[in-house]
Formats: sequence, structure tokens, C-alpha cells
Amino acid sequence: MSRELFEAAEQGDYARVSAIIFGLAGTGFAPQRLSVIDRRNEDGLTAADVAEQHGHVEIAELLRGEQLRMEYFE
Repeated sequence: MSRELFEAAEQGDYARVSAIIFGLAGTGFAPQRLSVIDRRNEDGLTAADVAEQHGHVEIAELLRGEQLRMEYFE
């Protein structure tokens, strides 16, 4: 799942990124959504970092916003 997220983030596919993350459980103990958003690639980058590197700021904002929401409000 995380590989798909990284690919979609790199390609700038907002709809696919959204479908991937919101298709995962976002509540409960160790939510899947947060686990995938937090994952880092071999270069130590998150999918949000990869999206930002490729100029897809709106995807980076979506991922970071959801990460913050889950870390602080769930």
C-alpha cells in the first residue's frame, strides 16, 4: 500500500492519494492510515516529501494535514 501511495504522490495523482489514505482505517490503536502516511522510503522521505519534491504541493498538504489531524485529534 505504501508503494502505491509513493507512486501516486510522485505522479501528482491527488484522487488516487486521497483514495488510498481514506480507504484505510483512521481511528483506533495504531491506525493504518497514519502508519502509511508516516512510512519513509529508502531515502528517508515520506510520501508528502516526495510529492513536494515533484511540485505537488496540494498532495503534500493533504498528507501532512491528515497526519497532524490523526496525531493530535484522534
